[in-house]
Amino acid sequence: MVEKQAMVRTLAAIDQFDRGNGVVTRLFCNEAICGAQVTTGTTSLPIGKSVAMHHHNCDEQIVILSGKAETEFEGQRRAVGPMEVVFIPAGQVHCFHNVGTVPVEMLFIYDAGEVTRTFAATGETVVHLGAGDRAQPAR
Repeated sequence: MVEKQAMVRTLAAIDQFDRGNGVVTRLFCNEAICGAQVTTGTTSLPIGKSVAMHHHNCDEQIVILSGKAETEFEGQRRAVGPMEVVFIPAGQVHCFHNVGTVPVEMLFIYDAGEVTRTFAATGETVVHLGAGDRAQPAR
């Protein structure tokens, strides 16, 4: 574990991950980077794209920074727009869809320093932003 210390991470230092289908995630802070027991960053979801139904090993908050999305959980889709927040408890299957005319930019906050994603369709569990963490899992 990295020792916790105050820091500023510039845009040039923030890693960008291509998650397939045009979905791009930037990782701000987690246990490995900041020694934090929280994981934060942003995801850009292109027009008309979705992420697969999945759940995490921890609670998640998503703040929509821009664009128009729908979140899906408990068999329902719910509209969510700029500066609105979605809270998803650990283990709750969910996903997001871009239903607008511009990319959706969302801030994610996980209450764990190490995060996993389990795809509902396959049961496969992957490390957050690891090689298998795609917007849509391999079939």
